[in-house]
Amino acid sequence: MIPGRKGYIKTSVFFITYDEVLAKEICKAVELKAKLITFLRSNVIKELYFMEIEGNVKGSIEDILRDKVLWYKIDVIEFN
Repeated sequence: MIPGRKGYIKTSVFFITYDEVLAKEICKAVELKAKLITFLRSNVIKELYFMEIEGNVKGSIEDILRDKVLWYKIDVIEFN
């Protein structure tokens, strides 16, 4: 599917952790399960990370993040 086109689905993830090594491990775990589009660390709040992943992978991402990070938010976006 082409990003931004009708039918395209992506999952946006925000999470907070003070452990940079853990953040990189989470990124690698996500890459094993799905196509990672973007992985960024905030320039303003160093503990805040953002990922964009192709497809609806909310359940598997929750499994990776649960009990590892301080806070997370997952949004599944479908273009209609």
